[in-house]
Parts: sequence; structure tokens; C-alpha cells
Amino acid sequence: MSEGSGKILFNEKGIVITEALLKLPKQTIALNGITSVRRGSNPVYPQASGKSLFLYVCFFTLLEGMLFLVMIGNFCFWTMGINPFFVLRGIGAGNPESLLNFGLALFITTIQALIFRQILVWWISKRRRQWLHFLIITTASGEVRPLEDLDETFIQRVASTLENNLH
Repeated sequence: MSEGSGKILFNEKGIVITEALLKLPKQTIALNGITSVRRGSNPVYPQASGKSLFLYVCFFTLLEGMLFLVMIGNFCFWTMGINPFFVLRGIGAGNPESLLNFGLALFITTIQALIFRQILVWWISKRRRQWLHFLIITTASGEVRPLEDLDETFIQRVASTLENNLH
């Protein structure tokens, strides 16, 4: 296989290295202008906060509050003969005892949701950490970082191909 600029030495994921050129998706660099090639990596963390997490926690708080009320109602139903649906009807009617039960349930589940949110943020940041690997090329005009990828072996293959063919 050959192209107009020489024999193809590397061709993967849109990166083509020939005997004379490094062809990237957005730029082309002449190999004879490259003085050195280095690799680097940085940790990358996914979003562990923001609107979606806030909405999830709010939904969790409301759902857990309703389930807690039903649980209290069911407990009362089995122990004292009270229908659990009266608790929910009592809230609609403005019954002070039902409103107090709902307020207590909402307070407890809000505390649970805040603790759950902190655990979720910590877990996502620790569990889902990834490394972004990149290529640093030095030319006469300075350093450029033209290639980034999550696949370390891909960056290693590109770097070794370039290092083996520098003029």
C-alpha cells in the first residue's frame, strides 16, 4: 500500500502515518519537522454533580417520603387498625397529625438523600476515573498536543511509529 506521500506505516482510527507525513483528522504534520515525540496522561472524572444529580436526589426524596408515609400507615394499620390511605387523605384535608407525619417523613428522607448524594458523588469519582492519554509533538514552532485518546496502547503505537521514523 502506498499513498502520494510515501508508504503507509500506520493507519488506525483516522490517523495515518506515512514515510513523510503525520495525517490527523484536523491537521497534517511533516515528519521531518518533528524534533521529539512524548506521551502523557491525565485522569479524567465524569460529571458527578449538576442538574441531573440534583433532580435525581429530589425525586428520591419525594418518593422515599411517600413510601415512608405508606410504611407508617401500614404499621398503624396492622397495629392499631388505621387505614394507611387515611394518612394521605388527611394531608389533603389539612389534618395536623397527618401533616406532622408528612413533615417528619420529608425531613428524614431529605437527610437520607443528602447522605446518599455524597456517597454517590464519592463513588462515581473513585469508581469511574479514567485516564486520558495524549501525544505531545515538538516542532520548530513549539509543542503541540494533536492527539488524545482513552486507549493507552493506541497512543503508544502512534508514538513508537513516529519515534522509529523521525528523520
